[in-house]
Amino acid sequence: MTNFEQLEILLQEPKNILISSHANPDGDAVGSSLALAHYLFTLGHRVNVIMPTEMPDFLDFMPGIEKIWIYEKQTDLCNQIVENTDLIFALDYNNFNRTEIMETVLANSKAYKVMIDHHMAPSDFANAMLWRTSASSTCELIYDFLSLMNALDAAPIETFETMYVGILTDTGGLQYATSPALFRLVADISERGVNINYISDQVSNSYSYKRFRLMGYSISDRLELLEDINTGIIVLDVEDHRHFNIQRGDLEGIVNLILRIRDIRCAVLITERKDRVKLSFRSKGNFSVQEICSKYFSGGGHLNASGGQSRDNLPGTVDRLKELLYTEYKAALIS
Repeated sequence: MTNFEQLEILLQEPKNILISSHANPDGDAVGSSLALAHYLFTLGHRVNVIMPTEMPDFLDFMPGIEKIWIYEKQTDLCNQIVENTDLIFALDYNNFNRTEIMETVLANSKAYKVMIDHHMAPSDFANAMLWRTSASSTCELIYDFLSLMNALDAAPIETFETMYVGILTDTGGLQYATSPALFRLVADISERGVNINYISDQVSNSYSYKRFRLMGYSISDRLELLEDINTGIIVLDVEDHRHFNIQRGDLEGIVNLILRIRDIRCAVLITERKDRVKLSFRSKGNFSVQEICSKYFSGGGHLNASGGQSRDNLPGTVDRLKELLYTEYKAALIS
């Protein structure tokens, strides 16, 4: 970690601290933010957690989630919090543009900034940084941060409970991005009293009927298999959003379902929004969807999990993606 000693000194006295994460927050964004917040509260800091947009409802069971401010709903209050903060933690993102509607207010803040993240190609906004792309999740890095602070034994149980949510969701239930170190970490938090089975049940078995129907529709009616290049694509348009009343979090995990098909190496979920088209990529092996997103769709992320966007219309975006896959990436997809 860079500038750790400086940060450690800053944390010795009570501060106004803001914990922020990216727009459309997932389990790792929320889990890492709450895990850090629960620990910082024990040090006597005044801590606020702000998410740019609403969170998926399947995360509602997490301790402390009711205290998170939502910028798009409470903009004036959130701006006041940012203005009066001494220290900003940027969690699970490496560029302020990932916060979308919060980008300007965060970038303009004079507060000391700390980035904790595991995505590729970070920007240089942070005064201190804990960054490792080999980490399974930002929650794994929060554990590392606590270890650096010699605070693992001082952190409350809620820190480890929310930490496990992020690890579980960002690894697809400990299926990918795992390592021996991660499994030792999970064993440690289990020994600290975290109810692993309860959290797994809350994360995996709390779908609404609407979300379950949407998953079935996406597979049966909207999935196109490009078997000659080992790729599957699901496309949802504005009418699909209207028909299913799709809310934030309802699409969580749908793109991963495509990878359950034998021989599929690349999976893409393309969704039409009011002002843009969003693309969510997943892949297997060494096929880099991060490269596709960063080069062609104004995005990025990880080798096997990335996101991007297009200002073209939905048919144009789909056609462009297919052309890229066939002309630029076919050899890699079938090798």
